[in-house]
Amino acid sequence: MNFKRIYIPIAIIGCTYIFIFLKYFDKSTSNSQIVSNSTLVIPALLLYALNIAAISIFMELVAKYVSKKYITWPLRYAVFLYYIFIIIICAFDEENSNEMQQIASQYYYKVYYFRSPSYYNDELSITGIKSKKNIALKVLKDIVERSISHWIVIFVGCFVVGVFFIFFTIKYYIINTKSKNTNKNYVELKFEANQKSTNKQSGKYQLFLGLAVIVIDVITMIIFFAKDSDIIRMVAPAHWNFYKSHFKPRFSQQAYIDAVQQYRSQNQLKEGYDWIDQRETPVFPIVYAPKNVVCSYNPQLAYCPSFISDTSVPYESPNVVVIIIESFTPGPMMLDDKVVESQDPIVTGPLYKEIYLPTLKQLSETGTSFSSLSSNGLPTVFGWYSLTTGEIPYSNSINMMQSIFNDVDDYPSFFKQQGYNSLYISPSNLKFDGKHNWVFRGKEVVRNEQDLKEFPLWFDDVVHYFPNEEQAAELGVEQTLYQSWVPDRITSTQFIKYFEEAKTKSGKPVLGVWATVDTHMPFMGYDDHKFYEPFKFGSGVESMKEQHKVDRYTTLAKYADHYIGEVVDYIKQNHNNTVLVVLGDHGAREVPLLKNEQVDPRDPNSAFYDDSCNGQPFSNDQLFTTTSVINYFGDNQQLKDKFDALKKKVIKVPTDHQDMIRTLYDIVEDTTGKHLASSRNGRNLLELANNLTSNQPLRTHWSLRSTTLYSELATESTLYRYHSLGAYGEQFAGIYPTCVTGEIRSKITSTQHKQFRTYQKLFDYLQRNNKQFSYKFRDENCIIPKTCTFPVNGEAYNKNIPLQYSMTVIFVGAGVGLLIYFVDVLFHWLKQKKRVAPVDRNRILRQNLIME
Repeated sequence: MNFKRIYIPIAIIGCTYIFIFLKYFDKSTSNSQIVSNSTLVIPALLLYALNIAAISIFMELVAKYVSKKYITWPLRYAVFLYYIFIIIICAFDEENSNEMQQIASQYYYKVYYFRSPSYYNDELSITGIKSKKNIALKVLKDIVERSISHWIVIFVGCFVVGVFFIFFTIKYYIINTKSKNTNKNYVELKFEANQKSTNKQSGKYQLFLGLAVIVIDVITMIIFFAKDSDIIRMVAPAHWNFYKSHFKPRFSQQAYIDAVQQYRSQNQLKEGYDWIDQRETPVFPIVYAPKNVVCSYNPQLAYCPSFISDTSVPYESPNVVVIIIESFTPGPMMLDDKVVESQDPIVTGPLYKEIYLPTLKQLSETGTSFSSLSSNGLPTVFGWYSLTTGEIPYSNSINMMQSIFNDVDDYPSFFKQQGYNSLYISPSNLKFDGKHNWVFRGKEVVRNEQDLKEFPLWFDDVVHYFPNEEQAAELGVEQTLYQSWVPDRITSTQFIKYFEEAKTKSGKPVLGVWATVDTHMPFMGYDDHKFYEPFKFGSGVESMKEQHKVDRYTTLAKYADHYIGEVVDYIKQNHNNTVLVVLGDHGAREVPLLKNEQVDPRDPNSAFYDDSCNGQPFSNDQLFTTTSVINYFGDNQQLKDKFDALKKKVIKVPTDHQDMIRTLYDIVEDTTGKHLASSRNGRNLLELANNLTSNQPLRTHWSLRSTTLYSELATESTLYRYHSLGAYGEQFAGIYPTCVTGEIRSKITSTQHKQFRTYQKLFDYLQRNNKQFSYKFRDENCIIPKTCTFPVNGEAYNKNIPLQYSMTVIFVGAGVGLLIYFVDVLFHWLKQKKRVAPVDRNRILRQNLIME
């Protein structure tokens, strides 16, 4: 065996060791450790080397025992490409962990690089001009500028390893060249004659060693793929985790039943509701509904014969406006002092400070606020998706891509079925992160004339465009140099214009959703800087300073707040029956949460924000916490009574996006009298606030927010932050901000971590197998006669949709590879035909001796 050929691949991928070290010792953009236990870097490096060595040894064995070049060469070509693939995955895994707090999977490439093909008619009804900047290049530039020291380490490390590799390969090349310029046959024969006995023993030893390496590697891989072990996942090579992201989670029947029972015991439904699937082994275990709907599927239940349906009288449905602020985590310095200092679960007063967020402060004084409300995932590809569909982020993949044909409990379809017209205003190209395969689904109803009860209805109108000169004049905005995304100044006016049109055109209540963008990292804004308050945004080293980040973020937050104020004023003045919700799509991640400057840290009795806590493993408020506020503007007495009773209340216990959407569901269902089945794991926040105000016990509830690396599990009053790949984390009181002096925290136990992982695995399993929800549960026609039947598992709405698969990437990738292969084969064939027969120098030497 030629071990030089084995060493070379290891030298080639040596650069990836830099990424492995960074993953174990560096911190992510959210200032948290990427891997919880840095000592595991040693087994990680060894396992990585073992896998590469096994592949290389296998290739040498093939070369040794298979003499046909047309067999070995294609295999070597494939293995070379595989080495390149490993390098790319390892580098991408580290950067994805650093930026997104997620390990690499194929779906990240689809979302951000290759883009998902369009499965739906995604033509926008309104078009403008194109962005003048390449978003991919801008994102890459922002990433490098934001972490200059990080990238210096990478480039210097790769340069050193690259120099070593060049030196190594040149030396190897020179050895081969020398052998070609001499009597090769004579040298090899002589070497074998002198070393015959030694090589025989050495060859056996090398063969045994090589086979042992391969066997150990194969056994390790089998254990990794067969066993769900956190430790093995933490030390496994990035490409192994990449492969495993394609696998569906597995449950034995008993483990599945146990997980379902655990879920149902940890989530107490409100009075009058029950789990809809009452079969011994439920297929849709987390779908719940009012008992009259449950009885339509399960007439054998004891309470069904005597159950009396809700007889409340419907009333006029309000408009609903949802404003989603990009990357929104108002630090303690942006919150009211009383909220920061108090450890009570409910506080009276505004949530926000007027100096930073005047509009939101006003809304929190007239409505109800939630200081600890969180998204269920991050970044937007998870946070926005989970908010919209109710699915919890996968632990090792991307729902936005992998769940494209899932039945989901999406709120746009819910509102459509309740009689609403719907509108979505987007600042970004909807193909950027795969939203186009969701927001345009409503168009398929018209195109394919599907049964509306079995099809996602989604939005009536979707708006995304940079206004041209005529459109800018119509909107009343100044047309400036556009960047990659449409700034809040413009999208706010678009929202006002098209909300008014939707209301006038349809005569129905309107669901209006507006997503902002200017607070997106790296917090440089997307508008002309003259529209921001005077501030030097800067670049390079200056922009990396923590105080500079805080100043940039607060400047942009105040800018967003101003345009939110314009939308709020429009709603108040023109639409007197409207529920308004403002929340973030996910946390800000890298904005330092500086302590509240109004609290004296020298006072030992003062509860002030301890920023030294932030950045400790999983003690990070910036990942998921966004805060939220809900208001009602109007004269409907039923709604006024609900909201007035909670005016100026700040709820501090853990809540999340699912709770807020569940609250909107209940508000609308009460007005229409149409109560539908749902799979959203949420509580009515108004009921929660009333229970806290009257000191009533809270319903048992577990909620989950997660990335591949970090997770939060919140009960009705406690927050657990832990590493997704190991029992590392802490228990908190669940009140934002969590890092306050004197707060009692405790480590989570391995038993708790196992429970949390089972909870998360259940969501993975249901979503990957399309068992979380079914659109057939929306069929109202079978409820009154009680003739409903459960959907057949695997029966999905998309079965009649003409799928528009794009094979371009596959054909190009395979074609280029085959072209290179055939060109190389042709080159070697021509070279072989032209080669002159080698001269047998031994024969010439013998002839010369005879002649002499």
